Amino acid sequence: MPEVFNPRYAICGSDTVSEQLVTGAAKSGEHGLLGTHAPPPDHRAAARTVSVLCGVAVVVTVLFAPLDTQQRDVGAWPLLMAGATVALVAVMSCLAYFVKEANKVAWVACPLLAVAAIVAIDLLTYDASVAAQIFFLFPTLYGASLLRRAGAAVMTVAALIGELVVVAVQLPWREAVIDFGYVTAVLVTTAVFLTRAGERQAALVAALKRQAAIDPLTGLFTRRVLDEAATTALSGAGSDDGTALVLLDVDKFKRVNDVYGHPAGDQVLVQLAELLRAGSRKGDVVCRMGGDEIAVLLPGCSASTARRRGEAIMEDVRAGSILVGDGQVVDVSVSVGWAHAPTDADSLRSLYAAADAALYRAKHAGGDALAATPEGAQA
Repeated sequence: MPEVFNPRYAICGSDTVSEQLVTGAAKSGEHGLLGTHAPPPDHRAAARTVSVLCGVAVVVTVLFAPLDTQQRDVGAWPLLMAGATVALVAVMSCLAYFVKEANKVAWVACPLLAVAAIVAIDLLTYDASVAAQIFFLFPTLYGASLLRRAGAAVMTVAALIGELVVVAVQLPWREAVIDFGYVTAVLVTTAVFLTRAGERQAALVAALKRQAAIDPLTGLFTRRVLDEAATTALSGAGSDDGTALVLLDVDKFKRVNDVYGHPAGDQVLVQLAELLRAGSRKGDVVCRMGGDEIAVLLPGCSASTARRRGEAIMEDVRAGSILVGDGQVVDVSVSVGWAHAPTDADSLRSLYAAADAALYRAKHAGGDALAATPEGAQA
């Protein structure tokens, strides 16, 4: 994609890599059954759960069905069909491990087929006992523990419909109503409590992930996000222009802390972060590396664009009014070093090393300077 220039900053790339890394799951919300029901947030955990629930159902059926003294003579054909259905459930539990995460149809169909299998077995064996009805709890457990709220509701309703079919077809209406009422209370209560617990856990995990991705002082991204974004950019996901890394360090930052106090130093970092964010566009990843060192990753930027970006950053810091304490203006400057891949490096480690070496040269020159690798200096 061609570069588009702002009078101050280059718009590097068109995809906000940092946003994708931090909020990718939240941005992929879909509507309808296929979007709200499936796939589950953790498809590997879902596969394990499906396998365990189906396995338990099959084992219990095989072990205890022959011991049922109230078992009716249902004939060979229904028993054969019921056995085939049990075998199908066992196969489904094994195949769950091979269903891809993005296969929405499979993640919708398999749990609903499990409900249909329970109904089929109960009807084929003329069994509406508690032993038969209890298995409708399994689809509800799956939906409430592993799917989002809409998915949990779908699975619970499907289980209740299956329960209603089994008791309505085989029991007197009064007994059917009583059994359906008890089972409904159990399934709905289980679904509500498990769904709420899952949502609280998901919210906590999301908050922890955000804390790991955002620096609490400056609001910039952390090193973790920078590493992930750089890995993505260097893998070839960006444009043919390459990827640049700009490192900057506040000159004489220790003196600011010594003269004005550490809270003033924090104010300097916060306002510097605001300056960088104001000049950043889609595609840039601005990160606090630690202390007063800040990195700006520029996916899809040429070496010449990276150099101009470094110059613009320095000019804006010089022109910016950094206020500390009760509004006292502090003169702040930064040293900037930058490197470009593939011009200077071919990996994240070598790109960071090249930019860090350039930053060292800028500071060694007395600060308030821009430096690059020998190759980058020719850009």
